[in-house]
Amino acid sequence: MKTVLKSIACIVFSVTSVIAVAKDVYPSKPIKVIIPFPPGGAVDSFIRNIGPELGAELGQPIVVDNRPGGGGQIGAAAISGAAADGYTIFAAEMGTYIFNTMIYKNIRYQPLRDFENVAMLARAPMVMYTSTSGSIKTYAALKEALNAGKNLNYGSFGPGTGPHILGHMLSQLNPASKLMHVPYKGAPPAIQAIMANEIDILFDAVPGMLNMVRNNKGVPLAVAATQRNEFLPNVPTTTELGMPNLKMDMWIGVSVKKGTPPAIVNRLHDAFEKVLAQPAVWKRFSDFGFSRASMSSAQFNTFIESEMTRYRHIISETGVTVD
Repeated sequence: MKTVLKSIACIVFSVTSVIAVAKDVYPSKPIKVIIPFPPGGAVDSFIRNIGPELGAELGQPIVVDNRPGGGGQIGAAAISGAAADGYTIFAAEMGTYIFNTMIYKNIRYQPLRDFENVAMLARAPMVMYTSTSGSIKTYAALKEALNAGKNLNYGSFGPGTGPHILGHMLSQLNPASKLMHVPYKGAPPAIQAIMANEIDILFDAVPGMLNMVRNNKGVPLAVAATQRNEFLPNVPTTTELGMPNLKMDMWIGVSVKKGTPPAIVNRLHDAFEKVLAQPAVWKRFSDFGFSRASMSSAQFNTFIESEMTRYRHIISETGVTVD
């Protein structure tokens, strides 16, 4: 009888062990990536482009779920309601993580409080540019016009967006200028406005304006960075032009819900890194003007914290708030 009971106990233990191991295997089902924007934008395109290779690396399909609205808050809320198991990923970017947390009065998420920040995927500096048919062709000409108090305007993708913040900083650096902000509802109408000379200058990230430069429709005046950009090597930086604080990168990263086990965070981090390290994969993004920005999860957290500290005072100065 004891032998029978012992055998049964061994069988139960073995089955329990197998179940436990199965539960620990990650991933064992499709992984959803929440994108807080409509289809077709930079973040959406980036994630969809690496989806097949990422799925192959993880051994599970990658399902893209667009949740636009509320300045990213709808997408972020979807993460907060999910389990902390690595099966729901949030596609983060500069505006959603940094600017929104400072301009929305009733923000429902905080990047460092509510998320485990997995990896930085790519980044690209913002560029000050104008139309080839405009009257300003160099930064020197722009500076002269600003110093003379000429009425000029700059466009943005809406109040509190990166182009707005940079334009505000530029106007603060030129007290004699009459540089007015003209907000648009997103990037497409702002780009149309610069092409039609409705606005004098516009800030946009390298991937957003590189084709215009290549097709001789846009003139880059300055790269908002410390070092020259690999895709615009002949364009001076704002640091070179005496404006070291006028710099900003557009970046894309991924996060999961706070409390996700470190082993899963590391598994996801390694998977994204391996995929983006593939030359054929990265070429798709370098062709658009993205630069690699490999960071560990801890480094990504530190980066986000430093960005929030840097922009808090700047955004407060603009007075932009959203209910």
